[in-house]
Amino acid sequence: METSRRDFLGLAVGGLGIVGVVGVLYPIVKTLAPSAASLAGAVVEVDISTIPEGQVRVISWKGKPVFVIRLPQGFQWTGKPKEEANVKHLQNQDAFAMVAVCTHLGCVPLWKPQGEGEFKYPVFHCPCHGGFYSPWGDVIAGPPPRSLYLPPQKRDGNKLVIGETGFIKELT
Repeated sequence: METSRRDFLGLAVGGLGIVGVVGVLYPIVKTLAPSAASLAGAVVEVDISTIPEGQVRVISWKGKPVFVIRLPQGFQWTGKPKEEANVKHLQNQDAFAMVAVCTHLGCVPLWKPQGEGEFKYPVFHCPCHGGFYSPWGDVIAGPPPRSLYLPPQKRDGNKLVIGETGFIKELT
């Protein structure tokens, strides 16, 4: 059986069509698949005994910056947040982690242990748009619509394990 010129052209055009479909679908599948950064470091351990009281350490978890804060024992905060979502989860914790991304436009707030502006107590300040958060990540002032996110975390002695369920069960 001989292959005609028409059969050859039909196979060639069909083959190019298949290559085109694969070329379009491949980036879509790659975009929807989890990134290596999100898969790597799904669980991070932080030795909180190395963080001075009242200070913050910035680490990376699932490709995002995370604040690990260690409050002094018996820390009393005098401010009044707009909402108290995080403090309800973190009341009895002296060390915990928060995703360090402002819920307004995604900036990274700054830790101000001496306060900032009208706030004479420790706060997180997002200088890009004037957002202020309590030490627990609850909104005090400015445009942020909600508190900073809390990743799942648990305490294991002097280690804070981020990415495992414990006193925070899931990303809130």
